[in-house]
Amino acid sequence: MTAGITGHQNLGSPETMAWVMEQIKQALVKYRIAHGFTSLAVGADQLFAQILREQNIPYTAVIPCREYEATFQTRADLKNYRGLLQTATGFQTLDFGPPTETAFMEAGKRVIDLADMLFAVWNGQPAKGLGGTGDAVKYALFRKKCVLHINPMTQQVTEM
Repeated sequence: MTAGITGHQNLGSPETMAWVMEQIKQALVKYRIAHGFTSLAVGADQLFAQILREQNIPYTAVIPCREYEATFQTRADLKNYRGLLQTATGFQTLDFGPPTETAFMEAGKRVIDLADMLFAVWNGQPAKGLGGTGDAVKYALFRKKCVLHINPMTQQVTEM
């Protein structure tokens, strides 16, 4: 089975991040995930890729636009992105130039279309802008994909 990821960039405290990591690790085993799909955004996407790499599970990066590197705020975030991109088994860059909400939405849709299921590290709230986590979850449900909702706020995990 394959899994895509969507999720927040700010996951909260180190304890919350550790909880999210543990839930992702357990889900990889439970659903027998053999391949992942991620846009490698800061936060949940990069955390997912790091866990896949540690578990020797291949992943494909879906890059929203040609100028995606401009979205990374710090050198450390950019360095982490580049390192994860280098260890991906493949990548595809969507045909957008600069980063836009439309590019992010289309990348989320591509991740969902490629995957059998979606891991959503999400507070359950509507998206703040087009292409946010809430929009990705709505699209996955529309496409009748299983969504594993990992809620860092309530520390609950539910299948949707």
